[in-house]
Amino acid sequence: MPGLLAFHAHPDDESISMGGTMAKAADAGEQVVVVSCTRGEVGQIYNRDDADEIRPTLGVVREAELADACRILGITGYEFLGYRDSGMMGTDDNDHPDSFWRADFMEAVGRAVAHIRSYTPEVVTAYDAYGGYGHPDHINTHRIGTAAFYGAADVGRFPAEEYGDPWQPMKLYWTTWPRSRARLARQRAVAAGEMTPEEAAVEPPFGTPDAHITTWVDVREQVERKFAAILAHDTQIAADSWFRTLDEADRLEGFGRETFVRVSASVVTPDTETDLFAGLR
Repeated sequence: MPGLLAFHAHPDDESISMGGTMAKAADAGEQVVVVSCTRGEVGQIYNRDDADEIRPTLGVVREAELADACRILGITGYEFLGYRDSGMMGTDDNDHPDSFWRADFMEAVGRAVAHIRSYTPEVVTAYDAYGGYGHPDHINTHRIGTAAFYGAADVGRFPAEEYGDPWQPMKLYWTTWPRSRARLARQRAVAAGEMTPEEAAVEPPFGTPDAHITTWVDVREQVERKFAAILAHDTQIAADSWFRTLDEADRLEGFGRETFVRVSASVVTPDTETDLFAGLR
């Protein structure tokens, strides 16, 4: 059953980056599948008195949180690529031999290709080239997810006997956020006394210039579900996190649209889209 397959780095990334888009697609009857490259095993642990005890099995905890988030969003299913969370760049976890950052490129692409061939999605998403903010697992999700989109039909590199029957998705997107949103966040930081006007005037290094964004998906009707899914990742979201304190107006303003860069499409689409399935439905 064709639909949408979204590659993500850790449990919670799916809800934060494009939870509204996935919920909207699910509401429209599309198959929506998340493939998480890791289980987020080395992240911080919030809201648990037993943090030390659950640390060795944190991946299991975060898989359960992902299952709750997917249920809230109406996502059909989720899979894991099978790698260990890499932690932040320069940490010991980043050098762990099982980390996603250290994964053999072709082996990881092959695993991703197998998921694409299994679910036969029309639309695939990965991250932008900077992984949003430079996290090694996000950068590798960009690399592996993008290569898998193109490799899914390639039986030379990925034989059908090992990876399943070939399949070519019709559209590839990178999820990102507009640079204008990063600027707005800096302005609010100035108003809150957290940043000087001079610091805020510097062009942010995060986000994608608005002119490069091709797809703006209106998810205002799904925003409350998006935030419920984010908060389902309870060990990830601190008690004083702004995710828990944003009022409805700010949620709609800051998260009422989710943004993507269309990388490849084998169908005719408008220059600026409002739907990942534009040209397919």
